[in-house]
Amino acid sequence: MQVTELEHYGKDIISIQAQSKISLREIQRLLGPVLGYAGGIVKTLGMGGTVQLIRNVKDEIKAAQMRDWSTLKGKGISQANLDAVIKKIALAKVMAEMMGMAHAAQLRRELSGRISVPVFEKMFAPAAVFIECGDGDFLPPFKQYYIALMEAMARKGLEEAQVVQDTKDVFQLNVTYCAWAELAKALGDPAYCYYSICYGDEVFFPHLCAQAGFTFKRTGTLAQGAPACDLTFTRI
Repeated sequence: MQVTELEHYGKDIISIQAQSKISLREIQRLLGPVLGYAGGIVKTLGMGGTVQLIRNVKDEIKAAQMRDWSTLKGKGISQANLDAVIKKIALAKVMAEMMGMAHAAQLRRELSGRISVPVFEKMFAPAAVFIECGDGDFLPPFKQYYIALMEAMARKGLEEAQVVQDTKDVFQLNVTYCAWAELAKALGDPAYCYYSICYGDEVFFPHLCAQAGFTFKRTGTLAQGAPACDLTFTRI
């Protein structure tokens, strides 16, 4: 198998999510964690508070959609993709406001810890697939796939990245622009992006690398105030 033959090769994340086919077995696997997440919100806010949260999220989305996003649109983001980003960050913002950032982040991290691996494997692929594509070497096909993904993200105005290390044993990619982080910052706190979006990387990539004989390291993210999200994959 060639890496270019993988289902989502050369696509951006939002397109992958929209086009992914989820089997009944996968739905059953994800249902428990999602229900647990929803249950955690209800337990924290009560039924009345949860209803209010839904209302507040809708209001936040409407207010955000009325703002001037010419900077993001200048990067090439479509209105549909901008709306998708707004919805994610609006939910994270309202949850943080209503239950406190620490508790909102805890609930979201618990969900990420249970669903990030199967969800990200739909966006990327299991390590064994990359190893097969590389005739036993994980890194070359993974690197090719990830670069194609980031090129698609740049075309859609979602993220911009550059490769800063590229050897047979180390691959480092720095994300220097992220629509989710920019929008979260504009809505009041870039941490909305970190706990709701970025944290999933810290679940999936260590798992992926452990299956392939690599380590994953990230020292900071745009959402935490770093100049870039630095993702480094190193052969053990």
